Amino acid sequence: MKFSSSKNQLGVSLIESMIATLVISVGLLGVAGMQMIAMKGSSHAFQQAQASDLMKGLLERMRSNVDAVFDDDYTIADSASYKCSDGLSKNCEDGVTSCSAEEIAKSDLYHTICGYDAAHLSGIRGSLTNGSIHISCLGGVGTCDKGINFKVNWNERVLGKEGNGNNILPREISLNTVISQ
Repeated sequence: MKFSSSKNQLGVSLIESMIATLVISVGLLGVAGMQMIAMKGSSHAFQQAQASDLMKGLLERMRSNVDAVFDDDYTIADSASYKCSDGLSKNCEDGVTSCSAEEIAKSDLYHTICGYDAAHLSGIRGSLTNGSIHISCLGGVGTCDKGINFKVNWNERVLGKEGNGNNILPREISLNTVISQ
């Protein structure tokens, strides 16, 4: 009977196994880092799209209610103090109730800031962390014919140590536009 010597043995040594484990570990750490960067980008893009969609929706409503625009009924200095719990006195969207341009503007702002369901905020307040909107006439009060400025602000939770070690960064989308009569 022949015995094989250790020189003829086939297999993987302990050192080879450790090197392979090290190489795989470094690769997996790289993949985890890329995943973290992808999550940051995806979260930022989603928040920005939410803010943009809400702003565009209100702009379209304003274009269909031009009289209220030029009467400064859409002007809002800061929606942070806006009370969503108060609700609306009239439902201007039921297709039956007759509403003035000012009441339609109030309804539009309410739905943009608070959403359509008072129990579950879905507007700027429900979609964006500490979200607020600021709408003003470019030339000052009563001069919306020169243009309108929209600003949507929110705080974005970030992963990692961005923003001087804080976990929240302020974000803003701003738009200047002209609505003609």
